[in-house]
Amino acid sequence: MRSASAAMPRVGLPLVAILSLAGADGLAQPAPPNPLGQPLLDASGVIRDDAFIRVPLRPDDERYAGIDGDRIKEWLLEVDAISLADRDAGNLFWGRNVGTAGHVVTQDWVEGYFRRFGLHDVSRQSFDLNPVWHPTAWDLTFAVGGETFTLESARPPQGAVSTPDEGVEFDLVWLGGGSAADYLGRDVEGKAVLIQDIPRPGTLRHSIRDEDSVARAIERGAAAVGIVYGISDNFAVWQRTGDRPGFNVGYEDGMRLRDLLGQGERVTVRYTMESEMRAGLTAASVWGTLPGASDEEILIIAHMDGYFQAALDNGSGLAVMVGLLEHYAGIPQAERPRTLRFLGSVGHHGGPGTSWLHDNRGTALASTVLAINLEHVAAVRTKYWGPRLRMMNAVSPMRWWVNGSPALLDVVLDAFGRFNVGITADMESGASGEMGRMARDVPSIQVITSPEIKHTEQDTPEWIPAVGLEQITRAYARIIDRLGPLSRDELQPATLPATAGGE
Repeated sequence: MRSASAAMPRVGLPLVAILSLAGADGLAQPAPPNPLGQPLLDASGVIRDDAFIRVPLRPDDERYAGIDGDRIKEWLLEVDAISLADRDAGNLFWGRNVGTAGHVVTQDWVEGYFRRFGLHDVSRQSFDLNPVWHPTAWDLTFAVGGETFTLESARPPQGAVSTPDEGVEFDLVWLGGGSAADYLGRDVEGKAVLIQDIPRPGTLRHSIRDEDSVARAIERGAAAVGIVYGISDNFAVWQRTGDRPGFNVGYEDGMRLRDLLGQGERVTVRYTMESEMRAGLTAASVWGTLPGASDEEILIIAHMDGYFQAALDNGSGLAVMVGLLEHYAGIPQAERPRTLRFLGSVGHHGGPGTSWLHDNRGTALASTVLAINLEHVAAVRTKYWGPRLRMMNAVSPMRWWVNGSPALLDVVLDAFGRFNVGITADMESGASGEMGRMARDVPSIQVITSPEIKHTEQDTPEWIPAVGLEQITRAYARIIDRLGPLSRDELQPATLPATAGGE
C-alpha cells in the first residue's frame, strides 16, 4: 500500500534540458548547448528570483521600500515547511488541511506573528467541521501483458471510500475528453474510462467540469473514472471522481496509458483504498487588531488551509499578510488613519471560509469600511512549449475584483499600475475563494490567479516569485494609505436601480 514517503512525481525536465531540446522545429537531434549557458537559471534549472523583471520605485513611493520580496518569501517558506512536516509525519492527504495537525500548526504560526508584531485582541474563533475525509492507505497499479507497473503521478481521488481488502480491478478504456461524441459506438459498461482533463487554466476551470465528464461516465455505465490532468508535464492531483472508484495521473503518465491502449494492448488498473470520515473535529480562524487613529476598520484576510505544499494556495497570501502586518506595525498609531484587522481565516477547502462574516454582517462587519482578500497573489508567468510548461521571468497577471466607488477603483488601478501588478482587461463579475460570500457586504478588493499547479502536489515555492509578493504587498499598502482621506461613504458602491422583476 502507498505511504506518504513515496517520491513526488517530476514535472517535466529541468529547464536547461527543455531549452536544449526546443530548437530546430522539433528535429530529433538536440542542438548543442549555448556557450553562454543559462544566465537566468540556478543550478537546478529553476529561474532565479533576481532574474525577474522589476519596476523601480517612484520617488513618492519610497515609503514602501522596506517591503522586501525576499523577506516575504522567507515567510512563505516557513508556511511551506509546515506542509512538508505534515507529509513527513505520515499523513497521506497532507498539507495544512482543516481538521489536521498541519492546520493547527498553521494557526500557531499566524498567532505567533500577530503577537510578535504587537496586535491587540489576538484570539481564535473555533468552528465545528463537517466530517473530514482521512485516507489511511491506498495503492494503484496497472498491468499489461502480464507485467504490473506503477505510475509516478498516480493518485486516488479525494473523498474516495474504502474498497474491499483485495481492491478492485477494471479494464481501461480511452475516452478522449469524455464528451457525448466520445461515447459513440463505445461500450464502457463495467470498465474504467480514461478521460483527459484540459486545464482552463487549472482545476478551478477545466474541461471535465465544463463537459460534466465524470457524471456522464457514470451514466454510461463506467465502473470507475481515471483522469489525465493537463496537457503538459506530470502533475499529481487528487481530483474527485464522484461516488465511484477512480484515479488521477499526470499528462506524461496518461499519454503512456493512452499509447498502450492505442497499440491494442489490454490495460488493467487495480485500486485499493482504506479511508474513514472523522467526525467531531474543529478548526479555528485567528484574529488580531492593529489599532489606528479611528475605529473604522480595514479587514485583511488570508486563508490558512492548503492542499500539499500549497505555496500559491495560500502560502502566498499568508506571507503577504505578514508583510503588511510588519509594515504597519512599524508606523505610529496616529499615522494609521484606520484600524487594521487581520484574519487568518480557517479556510474554504473543507471549512466554512468567511461565511460566518456574511451571516453575521450586521455586527461582524459593522465597523468595516474595506475588506482585502489575499489569495493566490503571486505566481510566475508561464508559456507552453510542446508538452512542457516553461517559466518566464515575469509575474503572471491576475483576475481581479473591486466592489466600491469610482474613487476606490481609481486608487486600486493607480496602485496596480505603479507596482507592476498585471490584471486581466476585464474585471470579474464577483469575488471567489475565501471572500466569495461576503464580497458585496462591504467595499472589497481581490486579485487572484489559479494556474495549472493549483491544488496539485507541484504547488511549490519555485512557482512563487519574490518580486510578485513584493509588488502586491506594496500595492495594497499604497491602497490602504491613499484611502485614508476618503470617508466611509466615499468608498461605497453606487446603488444599482431595481430590475423589472424587482430583484
